Amino acid sequence: MSESHLIFSDEAGVYHQYPNEKTIASSPFYIRANVCMSSDAYKSFQREMQELNEKYNVPVGEEIKWADLWSLTKNNPRTEFIKSFTPDKLKGYYRRVLTRAKDATYIFTITSLRGQTCTWKENTCLRFHLQEALQRVQMDMQQDDGFATLIMDELNAEKLKLIKEACHKMTVEGDFIRKYNNIYHGVLTECSSQSYGIQLADFAAGIMNGYLRGAIYDKGNYTFATDLCKEFILPQLRHHACGGIMGFGIREVPSNTSIRETLEPHFKDIEFKTT
Repeated sequence: MSESHLIFSDEAGVYHQYPNEKTIASSPFYIRANVCMSSDAYKSFQREMQELNEKYNVPVGEEIKWADLWSLTKNNPRTEFIKSFTPDKLKGYYRRVLTRAKDATYIFTITSLRGQTCTWKENTCLRFHLQEALQRVQMDMQQDDGFATLIMDELNAEKLKLIKEACHKMTVEGDFIRKYNNIYHGVLTECSSQSYGIQLADFAAGIMNGYLRGAIYDKGNYTFATDLCKEFILPQLRHHACGGIMGFGIREVPSNTSIRETLEPHFKDIEFKTT
């Protein structure tokens, strides 16, 4: 019997068409994380997350975001609930979530605002990020005739309408492998506070953003994100059977040789988890 999969997608950083230097300095990358789980793996993850949230007294309808750590260290917590945490307790929560996501596979699409000419409008950029992710998922699903559904965080109504239309058109009319026969023809959306998968994608995107910023532009900083990335994210990246990452688990958007060369050294010599 073919297996069903869920793909949760969220972002880190901000994309701007023709960004100025101030924008680039504050957000050098726009990154989308795509967390892939089989339905059975997600069922277990959802149960374990519910148990974890009970231990941390997370109220129903509340969530912990990756950005909450930054806001807490700046003494500007997002909610009274987050204010009740210490930075160390919050770090422990992130680590426990990632430990429970042992069966996830990660795909990242990355736009570098420094070094690339950002001529696309925001909606166009987002559409190509989703296209790159869906192409990788289709490649995997067709091997065992599986089926995958993409779920992303809710956006504003106007942008959401455009993205849904674009994804449907792409999966129905596109000339990529068998016209996406193994993927839901569109994208579903979910409120992040009601989806452990979206919350995990938020963590993954923020961790990868911190990892790359610390490795390329702010060396020596973002040590916590770097540690989490090396321990939990990199070993679970989608990769070629021979170990290749670029083009498989990491895709630069748009395709750019110089950006790929900048990213590639930071995805070498990874010891991947075996399933």
